[in-house]
Amino acid sequence: MRRFPLTALSPKTTDIDVQWENGEPPIYFASRRGSARKGDLSSIATALRTPIPPDLARLHYADLQLVTDVVPLFARLDDLLHRFGHTREDRHSILLKLLLVKLYDEERAQENHGVHMIVQDFSTADSIWDPVLEKIFAEALEQALVRYNGVLAGGAPRSMGCSAQVLREASGFLCRMRFLGALPHVIQDLFMYFGRFHYRIDLGQYFTPCEVIRLIVEIVNPRADERIVDPACGTADFLVGAKQVAADRHGADISSHLQGYDVAPLAVHLSIFNMLLNGDRGLADVQMADTLLEPLEHEGGYHIALCNPPFGARIVEKRAAALECFTLVSAKKSGAQRKPKAQEVGLLYVEKCLRGIMPGGRAGILVPNGYLGNRSERYLEFRRWLLLHARIAAVIGFPRFTFKKSGADVSASALIVERRERPLANLGEIQDHPIHFNLVEKVGWDLQSRYATRIFKRDPRDGRELRNERGERIPDSDLEEARLEALTSAVVDSFPWMDQNARKSRSTAGWTVRVSDILNHPDLALDPKRWSRKHIETCAAIKAVSHIQLGSVIRPVNRLLRKKARARYRYVEIEKMYESFGAYIADECFGWELPNRGRLIAAPGDIFIANIWSSAGKWMIAGDEASDGRLIVTTGCSHFELIPGQEALLPDLVFGLCSEAFKVQLRARATGSDGLSTISNADMSSIVFPRMHAPEVRERIQRWIHEARAGQLVLPRIVRDELACVAPETNVPLRSSHVVQV
Repeated sequence: MRRFPLTALSPKTTDIDVQWENGEPPIYFASRRGSARKGDLSSIATALRTPIPPDLARLHYADLQLVTDVVPLFARLDDLLHRFGHTREDRHSILLKLLLVKLYDEERAQENHGVHMIVQDFSTADSIWDPVLEKIFAEALEQALVRYNGVLAGGAPRSMGCSAQVLREASGFLCRMRFLGALPHVIQDLFMYFGRFHYRIDLGQYFTPCEVIRLIVEIVNPRADERIVDPACGTADFLVGAKQVAADRHGADISSHLQGYDVAPLAVHLSIFNMLLNGDRGLADVQMADTLLEPLEHEGGYHIALCNPPFGARIVEKRAAALECFTLVSAKKSGAQRKPKAQEVGLLYVEKCLRGIMPGGRAGILVPNGYLGNRSERYLEFRRWLLLHARIAAVIGFPRFTFKKSGADVSASALIVERRERPLANLGEIQDHPIHFNLVEKVGWDLQSRYATRIFKRDPRDGRELRNERGERIPDSDLEEARLEALTSAVVDSFPWMDQNARKSRSTAGWTVRVSDILNHPDLALDPKRWSRKHIETCAAIKAVSHIQLGSVIRPVNRLLRKKARARYRYVEIEKMYESFGAYIADECFGWELPNRGRLIAAPGDIFIANIWSSAGKWMIAGDEASDGRLIVTTGCSHFELIPGQEALLPDLVFGLCSEAFKVQLRARATGSDGLSTISNADMSSIVFPRMHAPEVRERIQRWIHEARAGQLVLPRIVRDELACVAPETNVPLRSSHVVQV
């Protein structure tokens, strides 16, 4: 006999029709599709076991698709909540709770194969199911908060905080997405998203790109049974990286061996959330502690220390009690040593990492390049201390703006070291060994873009994005090559813990420099630019042929202006210097308009070379116009004059100043942590150039030198001079600033 649901006769959608007969009693749930009504068939057993609309297709864990970009997804959810009138604060609290429910749902389904997902596509469910839907999400959130205790920021409501209609539509966006197993950068993007809005903080101050972390951790090579610490863990990115690498290489969950410290309660809270997103369930130990004052729990007993400490000349420790805990000192020029009244926090954390690990333990630390190359006493003493307390395995430099997402315009390097069995008394005790130096050029995101947009490898012929064997886009990055360079270098023989059998798959070896070469350098420079393969091999190639040294042709000049407010000058700034054969444009101004950096008085034939890393390659020859003593050049240049008797070498010098080899040497020898790093006169004077051989090239360059002295190489200057004679009304003055619109 054909069953007829009585719910079809009822005007209500809340009615349930139970029909008893032989066998299992069927249940009809009343529902509405537009103006039509229908009765959905189910059973008591099914309804009690799975209280969801019976006509929904039930999703299982295997039906989910791995999420590849979370930001657009959560932007859509944010728009949904905004449409339903939720405030900004409420929206991101609700989004976090939806995420927690989703993570709990995925873990539950992954652990219990065969069960269906809690979060189904409820977007088509009738409103009759709203109370059931609200109960489903409320119970799932309750279970999630039990499992992920401490994730919600203090004071956040522990209910979903939105209507069933919102939950229905949100489920349609989320139900088929899988977050477990997502790529590290996807999880980090998700973490940054919630940190910025839910925790009301820009995570830039804690942020280290996961790709950079992965490179460092893979070289340090954590084993499954090793204890790992980060004494300034921020948001625990390094601990997450160690967990991921150990899982990939050893199939082991090392969460219980991970320990992190941070002085900020918010950072500890963020660390818990970050570890949660990456699969930790409370095994990792993240504590709030001031590790510059307090010892680590297992100080001297960790196998590995990983750290991206807060660094910068303005981030200093002044507490006497903290400074007393450290041995790093500043050496005065007299040779006497005493504790400084303040010390950069970044330097202290390097010492903390080395003290935290056992003898023979290893550390991977991010440091600004200023620590590695700056000539000041503070940094020279740091490098001396480091060489006495650690064996340096590798220094890998990252390009400027690598940390753009953190708002940092800083050049930093990964320092990979091993703690010595005992500190050495002096540098003479150091036994020679190789150090791997490398410079990463491409990191996988646009370093010129404000938003650090990810970029991928393309076919140079037609611009198609290339994909790997799994169909995934390939990041346009050198980081994997940098890892292989380190692991195929001779350093592996001196540091066996780095050995990962990488040399079996490559015919070429990574670049190394002997520590004895470092010790022979008066400032003990460890800057990866200076010791890079490109720089060292460029200099060696030049010295293998007939060559000159810059300091043998020109010498530094110290001729400074004492400006007069009403006097008129012609000022040359770096922006008006052109790399094409020493040309320049001078802007006229009164002395009161002259910027403070306008101090170098040019004489005819003087040579000015930009000494700032970001302007490497810019130079000029002062024209005959400088004979009046009113041509002034910026202090962003080093000032030189031709050494008497060396006139015949001037064409060779100019020939070299126009070469890329000159720029390579300038950039490599600049010291500092950002785009304003500078090169000293001493380092500039040691730059070498190959000599010319072709007489016709020499003759042409001599002619150009003569034209440069006469001011005939810059077309705009020629045009301005001509207009001043033939049509002065059309000789429009230059803009006073780049912000002037016309």
